[in-house]
Amino acid sequence: MSNDLTLREGLELYRSKVSILKKGYAQESYRLASLLRSELAGRQMREIQSPDIAKYRDDRLAQVSQRTGKTISPATVRLEMSLLSHVFDVARIEWGACDTNPVTNVRKPKAPPGRDRRLLPREERRILRYCHAHPTEELFSLVVLALETAMRQGELLKLEWEHINLQRRVAHLPETKNGSKRDVPLSLKARDALTRLGVKTKGRVFCYTSNGLKSAWRIMLQRLAILDLHFHDLRHEFSQHCKCCANRGPFPARNASERIALMRCA
Repeated sequence: MSNDLTLREGLELYRSKVSILKKGYAQESYRLASLLRSELAGRQMREIQSPDIAKYRDDRLAQVSQRTGKTISPATVRLEMSLLSHVFDVARIEWGACDTNPVTNVRKPKAPPGRDRRLLPREERRILRYCHAHPTEELFSLVVLALETAMRQGELLKLEWEHINLQRRVAHLPETKNGSKRDVPLSLKARDALTRLGVKTKGRVFCYTSNGLKSAWRIMLQRLAILDLHFHDLRHEFSQHCKCCANRGPFPARNASERIALMRCA
């Protein structure tokens, strides 16, 4: 392997040897593509210095996205810089393609505040009514499960019938975002949302792909004139509902595990 890799060659090598092994490979591919289009891509890695990275940061923050018509968000640029930093670390340690990591000492854009968008009761009713009438019956079940279990979109789409015990009301997730496995309690509404699909002994519960669900969600929000609501925001409703249910009664739950256990009776 040449010690005089260009950043483009380094990025392609990283894609084929490192990135492809990650669970988030699809999302990371978009960031790699953005870096490959940058002016830095044609330069040798050992020649790139911190001021070059700072210029890349500033140029990206001023750039307008063709898809949204808005400037690139600080969160996006932070993720790209973190990825670029790891590319330089791997190139320095494993490939000998550079002597230092020029990203290390460059300030990243300030992290944006966490989302606090809440699903309003009226919005929830309209969304459930829309999904119930949707020609694809899976959409209603997906939304109900998101509200009732706080499972992530990726976890829902990977659900398999052989990992669901409707009698015990538990869905087993063999692999989650953090790499561990866990069991998810199913409320009565969650169980009913699954049974309405027609219970099977094996295979995927949902046929939706990630892009397909995103498209259906986007079209629904446009038709209902609901603004700035992400599918992921539905998880917050479970958390709030869980706390409210668990804090009622003579024996309030003492921790998150007990709150989730109490939700199984809901």
